[in-house]
Amino acid sequence: MGAIAKGVRRPESKLGPSLELYGHVDLLLARGRGELDVVAQVERVPGYRIEGDVERMAHAALIAELAERVCEDRHPVDGVYDLAVMAMEELARESDPRRASAWFLLSALDLLGYAPQLMSCASCEKPLAAKPAAFSAEAGGFLCDQCALPAMDEVPLATIKVLRLMASGDLATYRRLKLDDNLMASLEGVLHTQLEYHLDRRLKSLAFLNTMRT
Repeated sequence: MGAIAKGVRRPESKLGPSLELYGHVDLLLARGRGELDVVAQVERVPGYRIEGDVERMAHAALIAELAERVCEDRHPVDGVYDLAVMAMEELARESDPRRASAWFLLSALDLLGYAPQLMSCASCEKPLAAKPAAFSAEAGGFLCDQCALPAMDEVPLATIKVLRLMASGDLATYRRLKLDDNLMASLEGVLHTQLEYHLDRRLKSLAFLNTMRT
């Protein structure tokens, strides 16, 4: 839901210090005259703080934008708020922001019912062999050799294994994994493709992250 914080840019504002970007806060809102409510009181919730470089802030923007995109105004979707808070906490503690962002994206896809099929072929439903496999967002996941088209690129087996671990919800083990740049890029490729296929339009924050790596 939208709200306006009046006078927040003034040096003497009591609201300003608590309303930094991507903060976790407890708000008291007053009914406004238009579509926006008015922030009457705000207090930071103890916990994470998003600080650091532009890339970390960009990943925080991706989490916030996706959470906003899937919820209509004043119509919350169960689990989205808690997932967004958890993702921000993970982003604040994780040395590599890409890891926290990837975990959030797969969790969000699962919450929304768009999680890719990882264990069996998304087309014929036969169990996938322990080998690289083609990925199709349109089909809904990975494809076996018989269902994949010849022109499709194959995703490395290591990427598929990491995605399966993430889907199991084992965050403690995921934190201990060593993910090099190539593996991280492969994970992001699958998740971003799946996400953009199911959204009505492209996320601005995701487009910005992609331009940072080109």
